[in-house]
Amino acid sequence: MQEGMIPALVVAASSFPAFLMARSFARQQPRLATLLRLAALAMLAGGAGLAWAAGDETRTLAVAVVLALAINGLGIFILFDYLRRRGPR
Repeated sequence: MQEGMIPALVVAASSFPAFLMARSFARQQPRLATLLRLAALAMLAGGAGLAWAAGDETRTLAVAVVLALAINGLGIFILFDYLRRRGPR
């Protein structure tokens, strides 16, 4: 197997739980489902990027930084959406 493919497959496979969660939230909370789908797509793109990097350290670092920024940014949006919907206590 080509160098760097195992991490790419792991990152891509980790997107499937996000897709499943998005499907379960689709009726009650469509905005949250959309954000989860975007996070899953970012993970799939990250897996493709890691496969493209093929073990090259510079490319791998670039893909990892972009993936971390995308996932954490979407995570912040999900958190804010949850807190906004929860309302004041």
